[in-house]
Amino acid sequence: MMTVKCAMGLMLVAGSLFGAAGTASAASGFPGQNGCWTALPGEDERPDVTCRSFTEDLLQSLQKATPAQVTQILGVPGKDHKAGYFESANKNPGAYNGYIELKYTAGHVSELSAVMTQVTPNGMASDEKDYQWSMGKVVCSDFPGSKKACDTSK
Repeated sequence: MMTVKCAMGLMLVAGSLFGAAGTASAASGFPGQNGCWTALPGEDERPDVTCRSFTEDLLQSLQKATPAQVTQILGVPGKDHKAGYFESANKNPGAYNGYIELKYTAGHVSELSAVMTQVTPNGMASDEKDYQWSMGKVVCSDFPGSKKACDTSK
C-alpha cells in the first residue's frame, strides 16, 4: 500500500511540474523538446528528455544508427550529451513514454532496451511495457501483437 501512495505522490508532483510548464522558462531549446517539456526556472537542462513517443517503429529506426543519427531522430543529444540514454516526456494519450538505453558496436547502435508506459485517455500510465533488440533482432516486445513478450508472467 505504501508503494501505491508513493507512486501516486510522484505522479501528482510530476503532473504539477508539467502543468507549470506554461509559465516556466525554456530549457536549452533542444528541438526534440518542443511542445512537451520545459525546464523550470533554475533547473538544469535535460539533454536526455525528448517529446518523441517511443513507438515500436521509432525504436526499430534506431537500429544501426550512429550517435549523430540517434540525436537527429530524437531531437536531443542524450544524457550527459552522449547518445546512450533518453527519456520521453510525451503526455499525449496513446504516447509511449519512459526511457531507452542504447549500446554501440563499431559506432552504430547494436542493442536497445526500453521500459515505457502508454498514456491512457485519462492521462494515467498503462502497465509497464518492455522492448529489447540486439544486433537487429527483436529479443522481446510487450507491444500489442508481439509473439515474444518480455513480461512472461501474464
